[in-house]
Amino acid sequence: MEMRLLAILLFVGAPFVVLLTGIGAFPALSRRYRWLKPNYRGRLVPCSYGIIWWAFGTVLYAELVWVASPDMRPQAMAFLITTFGFGLLGLIDDLWGSTEAKGLRGHLQALRQGRITTGMLKATGGLVVAFVGALLLEPGWDFVVGGLLIALMANAMNLLDMRPGRAVSVFLVLSVVVVVYLLRTEQSLTAAMLGFLMAAALLMRRRDAAGQAMMGDVGSNLLGGVLGVAVVAGCPLWLESVVLILLVALHVAAERVSLSHWIEQTAWARRLDRLTGVR
Repeated sequence: MEMRLLAILLFVGAPFVVLLTGIGAFPALSRRYRWLKPNYRGRLVPCSYGIIWWAFGTVLYAELVWVASPDMRPQAMAFLITTFGFGLLGLIDDLWGSTEAKGLRGHLQALRQGRITTGMLKATGGLVVAFVGALLLEPGWDFVVGGLLIALMANAMNLLDMRPGRAVSVFLVLSVVVVVYLLRTEQSLTAAMLGFLMAAALLMRRRDAAGQAMMGDVGSNLLGGVLGVAVVAGCPLWLESVVLILLVALHVAAERVSLSHWIEQTAWARRLDRLTGVR
């Protein structure tokens, strides 16, 4: 009986051991192995801090897939695939990506010139991951709306991740709204799946918001992808469509004007943005 209890405790605690160990060890390991990049002020800081979320989420959702009931297993699998897939694609872009091509237009122009950028790889791979996740959640052709929503939500967090704390703060605010909706509609298990990542984001937010580390694409894409999965898993099609339209509008606007520039030029947005992290 004692061994069984110990096994249960280890099983439940494993993701959080990964999380807390990563938080404690990441700064020293980053400096030791020169895993550093200049932030928006040009200061060298540890990069790809979000790899801790990737490890935490992969272990957590894999365990949930294992223990989930048959009717909840597809949903747990969607969370796992999205976490692992978007995290991996973001990490590839962090490690080998170039800043020469920016935005969808820049990556398409590079493709016309015969160059496949890591950003284009991330975009096409992200669509595949998003549609696989949506197929596990949506009946019939509804998965098209769900897949586009997941992919654009992941990229939206990436667009916001240009200043300390901005993306993770927006993720947390939007996640609170989604979790409240899920609880009010009696979808507590879906709310819990998102809530675990919210807890991890809260624990890691301080360093990101203080400009002491950058979450990187591995973090921002993962947060957005998981949030998208929670929306698709818990919301009716009409609400998904509304969210998708808002995401499309955000991406169209971002292709025309820098979001950071717009925030700096808009008084109310600038005041809110100052609450998310150092500037």
